[in-house]
Amino acid sequence: MFDLLLFFLYVNIYLYTFVLLLFIIGLLRNFFSKDNVLSNDIDSVSVIVCVKNEELVIHSLLRDLKKQKFKGELEFIIVDDNSNDDSKKIINQFVSTDSRFKYVSSDLGSKSLSFKKKALDAGIKVSKNNYLIFTDSGCSLNKNWIQSIMSNYSNDVNFVVGLSFVNSSSNLVSKFQKIDLLMLMISTLSSFNLNYPLASTGQNISYKKNLFKSVNGFSKISNLLMGDDSIFMHLCLKYNKAKVVVSSSPDSFVNSKIIFKWKDFFFQRLRWAGDGTEMWKFNKPFFIIMLATFFSNLFFLISPFVYYNSMKFLIIIFCLKFILEFTIYCLGVFLFNSRFVFLDFIFWFIIQIPYVVLVVIMSPFSRRLGWR
Repeated sequence: MFDLLLFFLYVNIYLYTFVLLLFIIGLLRNFFSKDNVLSNDIDSVSVIVCVKNEELVIHSLLRDLKKQKFKGELEFIIVDDNSNDDSKKIINQFVSTDSRFKYVSSDLGSKSLSFKKKALDAGIKVSKNNYLIFTDSGCSLNKNWIQSIMSNYSNDVNFVVGLSFVNSSSNLVSKFQKIDLLMLMISTLSSFNLNYPLASTGQNISYKKNLFKSVNGFSKISNLLMGDDSIFMHLCLKYNKAKVVVSSSPDSFVNSKIIFKWKDFFFQRLRWAGDGTEMWKFNKPFFIIMLATFFSNLFFLISPFVYYNSMKFLIIIFCLKFILEFTIYCLGVFLFNSRFVFLDFIFWFIIQIPYVVLVVIMSPFSRRLGWR
C-alpha cells in the first residue's frame, strides 16, 4: 500500500514537472509570435460590474469607467446585489450625472441562479449591446482598457480573456498576492500560446451576448458558487466551439484590489477554487493538471517528514521545482514588464506549498462564503 501511494505521488510530480516545462515552452513562443492585426470597428459596448457592499472601492472604479477613451457608444451597467452599505447611493450619484451609467438590481437575474451569476445575468439581460465586458468593483482600469480589449475581436473571435495584476506593496500578504496572481496570469498567457486556453478571470473578461445566449447563459452551471469565468469559458468551448483569445496589450490589463490580510486573501482564493471539482465535466486535462498540482505540493509539504532518509533525492526535486518555477517567473516578469524581486519570489515559493494544499482541502466549504 505504501509503495502504491509513493508511486502515485511520483507520477503526479513528473506530471507537474511536465506541465511546468510546457508553460516555459508556451512563454518562449511569445518571443517568436507575430503581432495580430487588431480590429477597431466595434461601435457599441456594454460594461457590466457586479457590486456587493463595496462602498470603499466602487467610487474609484466608476471614475475609471467614466474616463474611458472609446470611439463608440458605451453603457455602464452596475448591478447591485442587495448591498447594505452606501454602494447604491454612490452608484446613483454617477447615474444622475452621466446617462451612460445604469443602476440595476440583481433581483432581475434568473431565479434559478444564485450568487454572482444571478447578478451577472441581471446585467446581461438589460444590456443593449452584443459586445460585453466585465470587471470587478475593486479593480482599477487604464483609460484605454475597453478600446484595447475590443481590439482583439475579429469575425471569428467571440471571447476575449484579459489579464489582471496587483500593484507593489510593502505588506507581506500583498507581496504574496502579487506574485501568486502574476504566476496565474503567466500560466494563462502560456496556455493560450500553446493553443490550449486553461483559465480566465472575472476581473477582466469579455464575450459576445449572442455567445452567452447560444449556451443558455449560466443555466448549465447554475449550481456552482462561481464558475462565471474559467468554467464558463470552457463551457463555451465545449458546447459552442467558441474562438477564445487572450489580450496581451498592457492597456488591456486591470489592477486587482490589493489585499492586506491573510484571511481575506485566503477566502478569495477559496472562492476561486470552490468549483474546481466541476472542471472535470468541461476540461478533463485541466482537471488532471489541477490534481497534479495539489498532490505534488502535498508531496513537497510532507516529504521532509516522511522521506527524510532520502534527503539527497528530496533536495534534487525541490531544486528542480524551484528552477522551473523561477524560470517561469523570470520569463513572465520580462514579458509583462513587471518588477523583478527575488526575495518576494522566494517568499511565494515557500508559502505557496502549504497554501495550495490548504486551499484545495478547504475548497468544499467555499459556498458558505458567498461571492464577494
